[in-house]
Amino acid sequence: MSFIILEQQQIPFAEIPFISNIADFNDYSQSVLHFCKCWLQKQSNFEITTSGSTGTPQSIVWSRELMLWSINNTVRYLNLKSGMHILHCIDANKAGGMMMLARALYLKMSVEVVHPASNPFTSATSNYYNLASMVPLQVAQLIAESRLDELDRIEVLLVGGASLSNSMINALQNRPTRIYATYGMTETASHIALQLINGVEKKPMFALLPDVKISIGENQCAVITTPFHRQLKTNDRLFLGADGRFQVLGRADNTINSGGVKISLEKVEIAVDIALTALKLNFFNFCAWKQPDEKLGEALIVIFETATLDTAIELTIFQELSHNLQKYELPKRFYFTSKLVYTTSGKIDRNGTALSVFKGNN
Repeated sequence: MSFIILEQQQIPFAEIPFISNIADFNDYSQSVLHFCKCWLQKQSNFEITTSGSTGTPQSIVWSRELMLWSINNTVRYLNLKSGMHILHCIDANKAGGMMMLARALYLKMSVEVVHPASNPFTSATSNYYNLASMVPLQVAQLIAESRLDELDRIEVLLVGGASLSNSMINALQNRPTRIYATYGMTETASHIALQLINGVEKKPMFALLPDVKISIGENQCAVITTPFHRQLKTNDRLFLGADGRFQVLGRADNTINSGGVKISLEKVEIAVDIALTALKLNFFNFCAWKQPDEKLGEALIVIFETATLDTAIELTIFQELSHNLQKYELPKRFYFTSKLVYTTSGKIDRNGTALSVFKGNN
């Protein structure tokens, strides 16, 4: 018998359509039960808001056929089976969380739903799960709390919603859990490519799931073709290998124009991550962004989630950055904050963080 665990209550899938006391659950649990009920009653279409990977966020409709195509791709790639146990710890109202519920219901895999939190294991009750999905913010929190051993309770972990830093990937190498970075977007009903990032079989590039093709379009951005999408254009810049595997270089819209020169924020953030790792300072998060500048128009800055660093340490970081960045790519200033701002999907909100920092400095 397959079931869902919600607010410490075990509910068989077969009973979900007949629940009469949904109002007794909290708002988040109600949204989970509502989706499950609609899925089990064979609803044809589901409305969801896009993340912005292909443009301005907007409301779109997933067909049941699209969702089943995505589910079956993941099932075949990861060899998922009925009777497995899922830990659901990401937002069920977002693409990844909604599809995790759909996989569980379709394949009859029991699922324990915990409220999305930076450390989901504070409320997870089982000692072992076959599958779970997290956002990088949750992985970063486990690293910060020195609790990465909690991941050993999971057989396969999907990490998506934003990219993992090199220091996070390095921290995951010796875990027995098979950890996959995911690539996809709301329009494709979750991931269309996976990359095993740890262990002896780790891969350097993403591999496409069945029935997915990818090409390079304008500005070196990905164009995706599936049975449900004819040339879906994205803002993701890729390096595409001859065998169809690829690396994500960053987003075309994550650039600033500083003194007439375009600077990739992702390239700067990779360099900062390398510098902090080399200096053994990779224990706090950060982001690159911009601030108005009279001479340059936009000046590059880096915001660190930590108390103010010693001037000598700041200088050392700057010197380390010069090994991997051109002179014009070097930050003009470092800022510090007690907490970065995150989106509801777990991505760092660069602009929101900067606004918070600048407001605090006024």
